[in-house]
Amino acid sequence: YFNHVIYENDEFTYYKKCIGISRLIYSLRTIMEICLDDINERDINPETWQESCWTVISSFFEEKGLVRQQLDSFDEFIQMSVQKIVEETPVIDLESQSQHLDEHEDDRIKYKVEFGQIYLSRPSSYDKDGVVKPLMPNDARIRDLTYNASLLLDVKKTVIDSTGHTSVFDYSKIFFGKIPIMLRSSYCHLHGCTDEELYSCRECPLDPGGYFIVNGSEKVLIAQERMAT
Repeated sequence: YFNHVIYENDEFTYYKKCIGISRLIYSLRTIMEICLDDINERDINPETWQESCWTVISSFFEEKGLVRQQLDSFDEFIQMSVQKIVEETPVIDLESQSQHLDEHEDDRIKYKVEFGQIYLSRPSSYDKDGVVKPLMPNDARIRDLTYNASLLLDVKKTVIDSTGHTSVFDYSKIFFGKIPIMLRSSYCHLHGCTDEELYSCRECPLDPGGYFIVNGSEKVLIAQERMAT
């Protein structure tokens, strides 16, 4: 299990979740086995097998949609991979020394910086009065904005002066950068909206999402498999 954070109900909420890497393949395989158990072995022929396969595949996509793998992949990246990358980042060691001292004097100060828990807000923007308000996907398209969210994290700074005295400072939810948010993912404002709510946000209910909005333009990631040479 991995610890991670999402932004929900206007508060940062901790929760734990475990996602299997091969869940999609396992689900299809399990459904196929259940369906084939009801078919007599002597009744299985190429035509029956092909028909059963397409029945299972059609049922799967009717329930999951065409972009569920992209949405699940993005959610897993935010919930697990980003935190794992932060945890695997080595401690940053810095050392400073005053320029006006001669070589016999030593006032070097050492700094150690460690990164901790990450936090992700919902997409937002500033209006002309400097007030933060939610950024909806259609507003990002019209205003040529990037549909992204702020990434915050806890930082621990350790200061060791020339006498060896150590001081520790903890900083909570420091702004670290912005991450583009995939539409209809768990971190999108459209996640879980009804058709009426989507219409009010000027969004089409038939839009499955699974893409990004960068500088007002819709961008999609296409996975390609290349053979090793």
